[in-house]
Amino acid sequence: LSETVIQFVVYEKMKLKYCEYSGRELNTLELLASASIAKLIASTATYPHEVIRTRLREQRNVIKYKGVFSGLGLIYKEEGLRGLYGGMGAHLMRVVPNAAIIFLTYELVVYYFGY
Repeated sequence: LSETVIQFVVYEKMKLKYCEYSGRELNTLELLASASIAKLIASTATYPHEVIRTRLREQRNVIKYKGVFSGLGLIYKEEGLRGLYGGMGAHLMRVVPNAAIIFLTYELVVYYFGY
């Protein structure tokens, strides 16, 4: 599954559950929070995949990683979880606010233009 699919599914499920619980539509802050949490979950779930993709792509003369699954296993064996999630904090600082703004913009366009 891609990060975007996870993000959309989590976001829509959170909106639905909150509306059922509260009996009303989400306000702006709640929409921002829902989008941020959805992106946080999706990014955390898929970050190791991004790590191995980068390492596979950056290999030059010596081929250390032969594939996604064997590469993930090797990184975990040699570096532990730190190897799979290193740099994620900086990544989240960039992508979470961006996702929140994009989702809020989408919701406002749908609301004001009735799509």
